[in-house]
Amino acid sequence: MTTPIRILVLGGNGYVGQNICNTAAASGKFIVQSLSRSGGPSKPAPHLTDLSKVEWLEGDIFDSVRREEVFEGVDCIVSTIGAFGSNEFMEKICGDATIQAVETAASKNVSRFGFISSAQVGKLDNMSPSLPMQGYFHGKSRAEEAIKQNFPDSHVILRPGFIYGPRMVGPLGMIPLQLVGAPVSFVSTQLGPISSLIQAVPFAGTECASMVPVNGVAQAMVDTMLDEPKG
Repeated sequence: MTTPIRILVLGGNGYVGQNICNTAAASGKFIVQSLSRSGGPSKPAPHLTDLSKVEWLEGDIFDSVRREEVFEGVDCIVSTIGAFGSNEFMEKICGDATIQAVETAASKNVSRFGFISSAQVGKLDNMSPSLPMQGYFHGKSRAEEAIKQNFPDSHVILRPGFIYGPRMVGPLGMIPLQLVGAPVSFVSTQLGPISSLIQAVPFAGTECASMVPVNGVAQAMVDTMLDEPKG
């Protein structure tokens, strides 16, 4: 009998994180844990029926002692950490949080590291530090570099644009983002010259051309966590 793989999802109670946790748990091939400041989701998405199989851990990713405890014995880690705010705040959350996690993971001999990045990484290198969102993309870029350095042959970095699908949003309940995302994705990628014109628009073109369903992102990440490391 194959031994289940122990996977830890950082920020697993968020939108993308919940989908990754659910997909991994549903496969039956993983022991699934999530580490977030608040533990489990306050309102789990009702269609993600395997979230009950996830172990929800509380902890601050910047707490080195807690990282050491939680990362012990983990086979693979996926970081979905990200947030919006000031550029300084986004550099910390989108960059430093994952970088510190990567360093601890490497010291604990974690075999694989996955990361949800952004389609804009590498396309906005000359973006002024004073512009909104610069901290988000630069933070993600720094996190990518740390992952490549510490897990050169056993990392997975996904760069989606806008991620769409059913999403729980506070008191509003379930928001069907796919009703917007799917048509825009089709127009941006499947209509020849029209799609080319859309893709040529700075920033927005990249986002539109890289729109993906959240379940697709989750499945892709989980599948790659099952691959054997090249090293």
